Amino acid sequence: MPDHVHPRPASAPAGAWPEHFTSHRRGTNCPMCANDFAADDIGWGLLVRRGEVSNAYLWRSGHVRGYAVMIYTGRHVAEPTELDEGEAAAFWRDVVALGRAVEALYEPLKMNYLLLGNQIPHAHWHCVPRREAGRDPAGGPLPFEALDLGRQDEEQLQSDARALRQLLADVDCRSGVRR
Repeated sequence: MPDHVHPRPASAPAGAWPEHFTSHRRGTNCPMCANDFAADDIGWGLLVRRGEVSNAYLWRSGHVRGYAVMIYTGRHVAEPTELDEGEAAAFWRDVVALGRAVEALYEPLKMNYLLLGNQIPHAHWHCVPRREAGRDPAGGPLPFEALDLGRQDEEQLQSDARALRQLLADVDCRSGVRR
């Protein structure tokens, strides 16, 4: 893991938006835009695929093995409505390709796809594999703390990132057909 740690948005009281949310929403000092999208490791996660308009990362945070995030890299975009039709379609194709690879590797009971931006207002999808009761750290419907607290085992994370990279390289992201 790199020596740097990416800034997390300041905690806000319940019901309040994070400090600097409005300026981050406009793209000023956006923590996501500060990432080096050419790097294989952005601190938050390991690159598993460069897509058409976004990068896929296997995330370090939380306790859910296989938790991945797809970050829009074309420019600062807070809402999917800020994308033109081609960009939006390409973003979704990137997310679907990542989802297919996560499903193939982890064989989850259910996938959760979250496009929130309530903490960091930059277009990014959380792709979360869910497991059967007793095997899922959240136990049932996913609380966000399961994604954000703690860290993944680094050796397992590195191994999983290699496997996802291979799956993503072998899949045509438009059709889901293996090459």
